[in-house]
Amino acid sequence: MDLMTEAMTGDTTDVVATHRLLKQCEEAAMAEVQALLGSSEEVSAAMTSLYGALSAYVQAVTLRAKAEGAEPGDLDHAFRTGQSYGVSCVLNHLIDDLVDPNSGSILASLDEFSDSLHNEITSQVDEAGLTVEVLDAKGDMI
Repeated sequence: MDLMTEAMTGDTTDVVATHRLLKQCEEAAMAEVQALLGSSEEVSAAMTSLYGALSAYVQAVTLRAKAEGAEPGDLDHAFRTGQSYGVSCVLNHLIDDLVDPNSGSILASLDEFSDSLHNEITSQVDEAGLTVEVLDAKGDMI
């Protein structure tokens, strides 16, 4: 929290230094989550629930686009695809890096599931012909 407070209240004119500090915040927080995962089955259950909530959100946004009749390439489709892509990135570029040592953990199987969601989203990006640089589920530029 100290790093985050420093990043939020510090000098924002040096974008590179602020970016570096925010990356340190991310790494420190993820290390703390990983340590907590190893210490408690309740934390494991909470992370699994969070993963499920984020996955459900991604799917709900995708279905909402279909319900709204969004067509590939139109503004609604681009908005909903971007919305679901952002949440999917959280799953695939942060949470997927966690390893749950607790018995019966399903984080590894959720990783495969979120990869399939992310692949579906990036195929929508291709279908719409969007020309922004995006990352696939494993962090490679497409």
